[in-house]
Amino acid sequence: MITILGSRGTIPVSGYEYVKYGGCTPSLLARMDDVAIIFDAGTGIYKINTIRSFKKIHIFLSHLHWDHIMGLPIFSYFYRENIDIFIYVDDKNDLDTSNFIRYLFKEPFFPVSHEKLSCNLSIIKIDYDSKYLFGDYEIIPFPGCHPNGASMFLIYNSKIKCLYATDFEHGSDKDDILVEAAKGVDYLIYDTTYTPDDFLGVRDGINKKGWGHSTFEYGVKFAKKSKSKNLILFHHNPDYVDCFIDEIVIMAKKQFSQTIASYDGMVLQ
Repeated sequence: MITILGSRGTIPVSGYEYVKYGGCTPSLLARMDDVAIIFDAGTGIYKINTIRSFKKIHIFLSHLHWDHIMGLPIFSYFYRENIDIFIYVDDKNDLDTSNFIRYLFKEPFFPVSHEKLSCNLSIIKIDYDSKYLFGDYEIIPFPGCHPNGASMFLIYNSKIKCLYATDFEHGSDKDDILVEAAKGVDYLIYDTTYTPDDFLGVRDGINKKGWGHSTFEYGVKFAKKSKSKNLILFHHNPDYVDCFIDEIVIMAKKQFSQTIASYDGMVLQ
C-alpha cells in the first residue's frame, strides 16, 4: 500500500479551490510495521508526524528542488532520539550531496542547525545499478529528465507495482528508460504540471520547454507504451484549481480511460 501525502508541485497552496486534490507538495509513504519508506519530502511529509511508531525511516529524494525537500525541517522524527533516518539522493556535481542537510538546517534560513538534530542520520548517494530491499519492498532507481538531475523510483512488492516519475520532462533519451521501467506497472505516477497549451506558453506567453515538467498527453503516451494499468496525474500546477484539474482528467480519460488525478491522502493498493 502506498499513500500519497502531497500531490501539488512547485509551491504549496490552500483555499476552497484546492480542497479536492490538496495543496501539499510531493511526498509518498510505503510502510511496514515500524519502518517507513518515503519518497520525496515536500510539505506532505508533515502528516507522518502524528505516527509515533516508526523506528527506521528511509527517505528517497527524487531531487533537491525546494518543493521536494521543504518538508524536511518540519519532520518531527529528526528531533527524536533512537530513530535511524536514511536519506537517499542522486549525486550532484555542483554540491557535496552528503552535506545538503547542513545548508537546509542552517541560520538564517532555519533556526535549528543540523548539529541539534537528535536522530541517527545517514546520507546515501543513489546507485542506479543497485536495488534497495526493505522487507517485501524492492526499490529500483532510474535517472529521469529534469534540470540538475532527478530520479524515478520503481516501487514494488507482491501486491503492488508502481513507478514514481515526478519532475520528468518528455522529449529526451530518458523517455525510453521511463517506458521500460513502467512496463506493466499497476500505477504510473507521472508529472503533469502543464496542459499541452500551457507547456507551449499559450496561456501566459512563456514557453516551458526545458523547465523539467510534462503534460497529461505525454503521460497518456507513456502509459500506453508501457502498458501501465493506471495513469496517476501528479505534481499539479499551483495555478490549477480543482475544477480545472477535473477538466484535465476528462481530457486525459478520452485518450486513456484508466486515468486518475492524485490527491492528498490517496491510497494505492
